[in-house]
Amino acid sequence: MLFDVQPKDDKSNLFGRKEELEKLLRAFRYGPPLILLLGMRRVGKTSLLKVALKECRQPFIYLDLRSLAEEGFSKAVFYRLLSDELSRVHSSWAKLHSFLKKVRGVEVAGLRVELDWRRGGAMVSSLFREVDEWLGSERRNMVVAFDEAQLLRGMRGGKGRMDFRKLLAFAYDNLRRVKFVLTGSEVGLLMDFIGAEDPSSPLYGRYREEILLQKFDRETSLEFLRQGFREHGVNPKSDVLEKAVDTLDGVVGWLTYYGYLAVSEKKLDGNMLEKVVNEAKRITENELSKLFQRSRYYKLVLRAVGMGFSGWAEIKRAVEAWAGMPLSNAQLTRVLHSLQKLSIVEKQGEKYVLTDPLVAKAVGL
Repeated sequence: MLFDVQPKDDKSNLFGRKEELEKLLRAFRYGPPLILLLGMRRVGKTSLLKVALKECRQPFIYLDLRSLAEEGFSKAVFYRLLSDELSRVHSSWAKLHSFLKKVRGVEVAGLRVELDWRRGGAMVSSLFREVDEWLGSERRNMVVAFDEAQLLRGMRGGKGRMDFRKLLAFAYDNLRRVKFVLTGSEVGLLMDFIGAEDPSSPLYGRYREEILLQKFDRETSLEFLRQGFREHGVNPKSDVLEKAVDTLDGVVGWLTYYGYLAVSEKKLDGNMLEKVVNEAKRITENELSKLFQRSRYYKLVLRAVGMGFSGWAEIKRAVEAWAGMPLSNAQLTRVLHSLQKLSIVEKQGEKYVLTDPLVAKAVGL
């Protein structure tokens, strides 16, 4: 169902992403070892990834890195997550166990695979080398997917942490059948982590395939809502759908949530759209709270952009007026640069715009 608020995992429920799905599946099969799936929050990256993993009909590993972030980016947590996924793969591909048993620090007991994270335990590079050997014997590829991979920036070495970029570089040079897919909603931070243009990064100069998910355009948004409501036997008036699309602006997650609430509560009036906007405001405020704690200028800059002050000088004048004090050029540049890296603001020519119009609600507009 299109209005299912959980990420889709079936092709029949993936709307408007045929071209992107085909491109991702081609990359799984023929692309380079490193594939990036990029786009702002709530644009449908996880749904596209999960559908592609199901459609490729190959063994895969999927890790949601929010779990890693919640527990402090420790090696122990990463190994536990990887153990869980290897156990799932092993349960479907029995011959894998004979290869895994060759790796020091890997224990296979029944359908359970356990990796020893302690010093002198399992090495992930050795593990994937054996997985690659197994894939060769099966004439298959494997996709290793990391969702919200910008969170891996907490694993760049130091303080006993592994440098995940070194693992990717090892895979790039030595593995022939393992593809790594990294998704990122904070695109700038993910690109900084990879460091493909940074000579000090292990991934410097490595080619990667990038697939960028955009918001739905107006007509696609309208058709998404029409089709979603038809699945529930509802035929809303055009002006109701148009108002929803004008407000939610092609952000797939908000459109889905609007349809879900309207169907659940059997209401399609203005109050329902207002309810969605208020909930979006609450969610966005929570997401931005840590950013606002760093400096009040983040909130003021977002307010300025949300009010239509799109030029650099216009934004500066507005922020200074609200703050009641001068703002240096360097300060404003840093704030705008950070907001672009977080995919909250994007630059179109010489103008700055919000990627999600409902961010404006979170800053008091």
